[in-house]
Amino acid sequence: MTTQSPRATTGGGDGAAYGKAAVTATAWLGHPVTMAAVALLILNDHLFKRLWPGVVTGKLSDFAGMLVAPPLLALLLESAILAARAVGRAVRRIPAPRLEAGKWIAAAAILLTGGLFTLMKTTAAGAEAAAAVWGLFTPSAQVIADPTDLVGLPLLAVAWLVRGRAAQGPGAYRAVRRTRTLVVLPAAVFAVAATSAGPPAPSARHVEVHGSTIVVFLGSERGEGLEEGWALATSDQGRSWREWKGAPSGHRNARACVPGEPRRCYRVVPPRLKVEQTADGGATWSTAWEISRGRQRLLDRHYENPDRYGIPSDPAASVAVAVLPVTGGHLVAVANRTDGVVLRDVAGRWHRFGFIDYGSGLSERAAVPLAEPGEKTGSEIKVAGMAALAVLLVALGFAGGARRRPAWFVLSGLTMWSGALLIAMSGRDIADMMSAGAGILLMLLGGTGVLIVYTLSQPLRGAPALVAAPLTFAAIYLPFLGWSAGWPDDYGVAVLLAIALSVAVLALGVRLMKRAWRDDSP
Repeated sequence: MTTQSPRATTGGGDGAAYGKAAVTATAWLGHPVTMAAVALLILNDHLFKRLWPGVVTGKLSDFAGMLVAPPLLALLLESAILAARAVGRAVRRIPAPRLEAGKWIAAAAILLTGGLFTLMKTTAAGAEAAAAVWGLFTPSAQVIADPTDLVGLPLLAVAWLVRGRAAQGPGAYRAVRRTRTLVVLPAAVFAVAATSAGPPAPSARHVEVHGSTIVVFLGSERGEGLEEGWALATSDQGRSWREWKGAPSGHRNARACVPGEPRRCYRVVPPRLKVEQTADGGATWSTAWEISRGRQRLLDRHYENPDRYGIPSDPAASVAVAVLPVTGGHLVAVANRTDGVVLRDVAGRWHRFGFIDYGSGLSERAAVPLAEPGEKTGSEIKVAGMAALAVLLVALGFAGGARRRPAWFVLSGLTMWSGALLIAMSGRDIADMMSAGAGILLMLLGGTGVLIVYTLSQPLRGAPALVAAPLTFAAIYLPFLGWSAGWPDDYGVAVLLAIALSVAVLALGVRLMKRAWRDDSP
């Protein structure tokens, strides 16, 4: 006579049903087909796309994602339900669904995957929202709306079949053990979240006037000549752009004068994003247009995507200028490398034009904003987090964690901090996935050790000093948050503010610790 595993029992109430649902989702994620899709997604995004960029490798990620995302969403949904039941206890019984718990949650996960993917690939708003979410994990990742990617949707049917196979009998539990052994969950999260970075930013490196048309030549400063690359042209002061056929007719001009007015000229000031003008033939020059050094540094962070050989994009800088006479005055066009183009209209107003879809066009709306709170400050967030963790560990040690077992506490604290450092230093390559995985393991081991030693060290003294940890994070990061928003403009000033605020916070923490020890002393 055989007995059924308690984990497989579905008749023991709703909790048992949801318990089986969680097992099924984990088995689904650990099924060989899903695991193969995880491996394909990682290899394609971080290796194949660099070696063989094109349509095939672009679609492979969509196909693999249709097999990986549904089990991840199902596991997330089931975990949320179980957590709500365990923590809230407000609803004692959940009405039994019409379908088996694991089946209807799986169906919801597949429908949600298909709906979100369709929204992301067919609307600009959906693509922007997806880019914002993925930007939390990979700041330079790009999401482009492309309806042709919807050819991957039929793979959701394959995902449903895989789920059915994974949920059948004892095989589901073998898949669970295999999942735990291979640690497929972190790999799947990494594969879905840490998508490969977009291609290098396009660069406007030359500008010419052909009749009544302004032509901007695009490419890379690493090209061997100006004939490399492609070009965009406008005949209506930038309101519309079209592809231009042909090579540049001359050398890049750093200075151009108004036809018929030889004493009125413009010149670029590389490596700055800056244009100067003269009305006396060059005897004196004044600033006609510029972007401050602090904002230019922020722009360079937006355009730093490396190519598949690891070479970074061109820095933003004004490198070429051309002047077009028109009725009522003249137009000025300036090539600003990765920042696109800036045009001066007949009224003397300057307009920045950014690239659309990696150089397929130019638009004022596509110009990168000069002030975006929190944008491109990932490095500063990591530094602030590491410093805050160090302060927290020191405060825990003085509060009692290092009193009874100092060696164990120091070892656990260093292990935890080293794990956090590995995670912070990890990038997007395949090798970095192993580094991040090791960092997570070290953090779990070190954090567990710190917690055990700390809880055994009662009574505690100086617990109020623990507030120094979040204050340290705020002291370091807030100046850079302000810098990304435009105040202060200079990055060096933000560094000095962060140092000054950090010293003040540390002094406060030391004062609180001394007061606590003095009050508790016999």
